[in-house]
Amino acid sequence: MVSVIVAHEHRLVRQALSKILSLQSRIAVVADAASGADAMKKAEEFSPDVIVVDSSLTGLENMAEAEGCQPTTKPEVVVLPRRRSIADGDAISHLNYDDDITALIEAVLDVGGQKDACADDDSKCRKALDSLTRREKQVLSLLADGLSNKQIAHLITITERTVKYHISNILRKLDLFSRTEAAVVFLKSNLVS
Repeated sequence: MVSVIVAHEHRLVRQALSKILSLQSRIAVVADAASGADAMKKAEEFSPDVIVVDSSLTGLENMAEAEGCQPTTKPEVVVLPRRRSIADGDAISHLNYDDDITALIEAVLDVGGQKDACADDDSKCRKALDSLTRREKQVLSLLADGLSNKQIAHLITITERTVKYHISNILRKLDLFSRTEAAVVFLKSNLVS
């Protein structure tokens, strides 16, 4: 489990990011902060694995200079690793607000040392894939072929809701968070006949 602090000056953004990250089974948001000073205080109090922070957050004005980054016209989200000072600018991952939410989740898991079940361990991946039911494997195969939920439902004569249920189970069993990741894992696993 990766513990996270979300730091952003806007309450709505903090709450939204916290909610989205909290929905992930491998992420726990332990606190949020509205300023750089508040983020540093909470980092000392909670010792999180990761801090997700807006690079333009008040109190972190020198962060980009400390990291040696070129200034950008768009604000970015910076993912900081555990036990490193925000003021020291020890960011590991930079994301733009235009990036997909899965990029943020992947960055948090990566920086927090929690890659997906199939990232580095083929035997663990094989075991996870073997835990899928016959129907889940069938849905995963069609998903990997690029079919939509509606197309899968029509092809194997089940409801679209049932397809979504199977995909949810697949993602949970494989410890993934997107259908694209599931398709990649399937294709890499040699299950393709």
